[in-house]
Amino acid sequence: YTRTSWKDYSRKLSVFRTMPIVYAAIAQKNEIFAEYPEREHPKLAEVCAKIVKQVPINENRRKTLEETTYNFHYKSFGERVYICAAHKETPLRQAYAFLESLESYLSKDFNSPKKVLKERMEYHNDPSNDKLSNLQNEIDGVKDVMMDNIDRVLQRGEKLETMAVRSDQLASNAQDFHRSSRSLKRAYCMKHVKLVALVAGLIVVLIVIILFVVCNPDFSKCGGGDHSPPLQSPSPKA
Repeated sequence: YTRTSWKDYSRKLSVFRTMPIVYAAIAQKNEIFAEYPEREHPKLAEVCAKIVKQVPINENRRKTLEETTYNFHYKSFGERVYICAAHKETPLRQAYAFLESLESYLSKDFNSPKKVLKERMEYHNDPSNDKLSNLQNEIDGVKDVMMDNIDRVLQRGEKLETMAVRSDQLASNAQDFHRSSRSLKRAYCMKHVKLVALVAGLIVVLIVIILFVVCNPDFSKCGGGDHSPPLQSPSPKA
C-alpha cells in the first residue's frame, strides 16, 4: 500500500462502520402518529406499522427483528412504542441509544415529536457523536501511522534501530488508547451503579412514607401500639 491508498481504504472502512438509521416512528396504543422522514420509505413504514400493532400494550421491553436488508428495533413503554429501521450493519448500541434518546427527550416535551425524531436521528447518525467510534478512529489513526512508517522503511531503507524506536512509540500510543477505553468503560459502569443506587433509595423512601401514612408514625393502626384496656382498681369491700 502507498500512503494515499491506505488512508483511502481507512475512510471506506469508516463509512461501512457508520451505516445509518433510515426511518423512525412513534406509536400510541398500537397506532403510529409521528414518523421521520415522512413518505420517503413507504415499505419500511408499512412494516413498522405491522410490528407496532403486534406489540402488547403496557409491555416494557426492547426487541430487534431481522429482515434481509434492514433490521427493525423497537422499545415499548406503557402505551407508547418507539421504533426504527436501520441497515443490518448498524450496531445495536447505536439503534437502542437512538430509541432511548427519543424516549428521554419526548418525556420532557411531547409537543413536537416530529422535530425530536429529526434532530435525534441526525445526531445519532453522525459518527462524531459516537464515543466508541471516535476511539476506533483514533486506533485507525495509529494503524495509518504504522503503515506510513512501513512505506518509508521500504522506500528509504531506514535503519532497524530507528524503526525499533518508532515501534516502541507506537506501542506506547496503543497502550494509551487502551487505557482510555478502559477508563470510558469504568465511567459508564459507575454511572449505571449510581443510577441503580438512586432508584433503590427512592423505593426505600417511598415504602417508609407509605408505612407512615397507612400505619401512623407509631404504627398504632398496624398493630404496633398497645391497645389493651387499662387495669381497674378493685372496689372497696363493705
